[in-house]
Formats: sequence, structure tokens, C-alpha cells
Amino acid sequence: MRVVKDRVRPVLDELSAWISTKVAVVRKEKLSEGWTSWQREGPRDGIPLVLVHGATVPSWEFDFLVPALLRAGFQTLRFDLFAHGESDRPPGPYTFERFTRQVREMLDASAFPKPVILLGHSFGAAVVAAVAASDPDKVAKLVLVAPMLDFNSTSAWTTLFRLPGLGELAMHAIGVPTLIRRRRRRYAGIGKPELTPRFIEQCVDHGFARGLASMIRSGALGDQSASYAALRGFPRDVLVVTGSRDTIIPPDHVARVRALLPPHLHCEIEAEHNLLLTHPDAVADALVSWKTRRR
Repeated sequence: MRVVKDRVRPVLDELSAWISTKVAVVRKEKLSEGWTSWQREGPRDGIPLVLVHGATVPSWEFDFLVPALLRAGFQTLRFDLFAHGESDRPPGPYTFERFTRQVREMLDASAFPKPVILLGHSFGAAVVAAVAASDPDKVAKLVLVAPMLDFNSTSAWTTLFRLPGLGELAMHAIGVPTLIRRRRRRYAGIGKPELTPRFIEQCVDHGFARGLASMIRSGALGDQSASYAALRGFPRDVLVVTGSRDTIIPPDHVARVRALLPPHLHCEIEAEHNLLLTHPDAVADALVSWKTRRR
């Protein structure tokens, strides 16, 4: 009988995780600057893990990672940052502080159990680093996936997009169409062309281009060295996960981020910047092998 249970249990766990992702209810929470679309998935006694997406793809970028995390015993909270996905496009500048404030408010409004493991991808990594540094008591551990250091310095279009008024027009006419072409090519290349319409759905909203141009102009996508340096005295474990073939976050930027961090574990995966879509099991495995690690 025990042998049967041992064989059946993994299947039941995987089925439960799959069902949890399929029936998860997408909710909206009114925060100080607007409505935020969010969802909580997994068992209520799971290890609490908060997922924060990058600068262009909303929280569905975690769709392939979440099932693996739930099977591993996590519960997850993910949401769309302002100007992304189903969340509001509030007026005003899209500063870095706007996004860190949104994360802090979401942690409280969602009643998600704390302390949490905070995981951020790309721009989201800089955001969660800043949140963890300012609120360490709410954070159990920190995961930085392909951490962005300074996107503005790597883009040839930064000067144009920074121009008031003209920057928004350029983002509409050049920036967003370029993003769509790149995503179409990238998603087709990884065998997931069905993701392109989802990305376009976000892009057709005027607020997305406005928000993205504002993120460039405000410096939110600029040098975030201070966000990582603020973690110097961070009293929790830190995991850095990177892709060896990432062309969005250059190797020297990864090295500079790591040099700013406290002692941490680094896991490099043979993958590109979109490793959450292409290598979700490898990312989940890195978290699983690290989650019980003690300092």
C-alpha cells in the first residue's frame, strides 16, 4: 500500500498544482495610485513567493514558471505593474519609486503571508532589491533573475525617448512596433508564437507606450546601482539567476550587480533573457535547491 501511495502522491501533487493555476482567480485591488490586477496561486500552507515582472512583459511571463513552483511547495502572488497588463495606467511620471510603492502596497493589500521570498525579473529585480532593502522584516529571501542594471545606457533610442512630448510619439511610432517585431520573432523562435497576441493586446493601450517612455525619462530604467548597493547589510539569503546567452543584460552588467550585493549564491543557466519562458523548470530547480539553504 505504501508503494502505491509513493507512486500516486507525485501525480496528485502535480495535478493539484496544475488545477491551482487553471482556477486561480484574477483580482483587482485599489491601491493609492490605481487598480492593480493580481492573482494568488497554490496551497495556503505553501512557501510564500512574490513574483515581480520586468519592464515590458506583464505577469503572464510567469505562466510557465508558476506550475513548477507550486509542485515544489510554493504559493505565489503575482501582479501587473502600473502601465502593464490589466493594471491601471495612472497619470503622472512613472518613476522607480512609483513601482516600489506599488509592490509594498500590494504586499499589504493582498494579505499574503509574510515574510515572503521576493523574486524579480530584469527591471523587477531592481524593484524587489529596493523593497527588500527598505523592508527587510517582510522578506525571507531574495531572488534576482537576470537583474537589470542600466537599460538606458544600452539603448540607442534613450535620448529620443527622453524628450518631452516627442518621446511619447517616438515610443508609439518606433518603440512599440519594434518591441512587437522582436517579440514576434523571439516567441516564434522558442516555439511559443501564441504569446505574440497577448503581448500586442497590452501594446495597443495608449497608456503602455506613455508609461514606457516615462520610465525611460524618469530614470526608472536607468542606473539602479543604488538599489543593489542598498542590500549590502541585507540579513537574508540572496540568489542570483542569470542566462549565459542573455543579450539584454550584458555580462559586465551582471558582474557589476553582483559586486554590489552581499554574499550570495549565483546560478547560471544556458539560456537567454527570456529564461522564465524557455527554462522554467531550471529556474524552479534553482529555487528548490536553494530554499532550505541556511547562511
